[in-house]
Amino acid sequence: AVRYYLLHEMPFASDGTFTYELLIESINSNLANVLGNLVNRTIGMANKYFDGVITSSGVVEEIDNELKELVLKTKDIVDNRMNELKIADSLDAVFEIFRRCNKYIDETMPWVLAKDDSKKERLQEVLYNLVESIRIGAVLLQAYLPDTSDKIFKQLNTSYTGFDTIDRFGYYENGTKLNEAVPLFMRIDTKNN
Repeated sequence: AVRYYLLHEMPFASDGTFTYELLIESINSNLANVLGNLVNRTIGMANKYFDGVITSSGVVEEIDNELKELVLKTKDIVDNRMNELKIADSLDAVFEIFRRCNKYIDETMPWVLAKDDSKKERLQEVLYNLVESIRIGAVLLQAYLPDTSDKIFKQLNTSYTGFDTIDRFGYYENGTKLNEAVPLFMRIDTKNN
């Protein structure tokens, strides 16, 4: 967590301020909320609605294409920022995938789709898009937080973890059953510290 904070919050080529309050805020907002909640919510919905089995139904809407476009262009953004030694900016680009996935959940409202039997295939596609986006984000995250990426891959039950698997959207295999969701990060209670 400290390494994440140092990579993400310290400006390139200049001194930065390190405080435990900023560290805790960064862990709670980015790691626990943005990433941890996303993985838990996605696996939880897949378990609830489809017994954890992920399937691409092909019922695509324009919002799906927007998500896929952002996810697929992130590899080049990360590569360019790393070449410029802008490590914090490159890590932020990876987290943009996870932030966009959280927004995608709010926009597609899987809990509403689940109430309508005629929307079952659409719900399958939404969950597939989330899992594949998280997988691609985790591949990119390996350079910064390898243990966290490994935990995500295990929960997603995937062996597609290399850079050669993020050149297109759809490597995640249809019919794969997710493993149990395990919290990636626990929120730190600032009131008791």
